[in-house]
Amino acid sequence: MAETKVSGRDYILLADIDGDGTFKPVACLTTNAFKSTNDTIDATSKCGNSYVPSPIFKQSFDAEGFAIDETGVASKDSYKALYTAHAAKTQFNMKMGKVTPTTGDVTYTGSVFISDFGVKADDKDDVKFTATFTAVTPPLTQTVTA
Repeated sequence: MAETKVSGRDYILLADIDGDGTFKPVACLTTNAFKSTNDTIDATSKCGNSYVPSPIFKQSFDAEGFAIDETGVASKDSYKALYTAHAAKTQFNMKMGKVTPTTGDVTYTGSVFISDFGVKADDKDDVKFTATFTAVTPPLTQTVTA
C-alpha cells in the first residue's frame, strides 16, 4: 500500500454556524487541530500499577487565524460570527478535513460550541483570533471517504 500524505494547508475547519446545512471555512487559519482525551483513573495499589479509562471523554478542535468573509476575502465577518456564537453559547455543526475529500481522506464531524475565544495582537504581526470548539457529546463522527 502506498503512503499518502495530506497537506496541512488542505485540512481545514468548516462550520455551519447559521444551521442552513452549508459548511463554510472558519477563517484563513494559521493552525488547526483535533484533540481527543480519555481521562484516566489511577487504580494503583500495593498490588501493582493499574489504570482504567474514566467516564470523562473530551474532544475539541483548536484554531488560530485571520478573519474572512464567506467568499474567502479578508474581512472581520468570521471573527464577528465566531464571537457572537461564543457569547450566545450557540451549538452548531463543525467538521475538520479537506474541503473536497477524495478516496481515503478522513473527516471528523459533530456538534460543538465555542468554549474559548481570544484575540492576539502581537507586535509586528497581524491581529489573529484563537478559538476552541468543544464537542457537545463525544465522540465525534470519523468518516473515511470511499
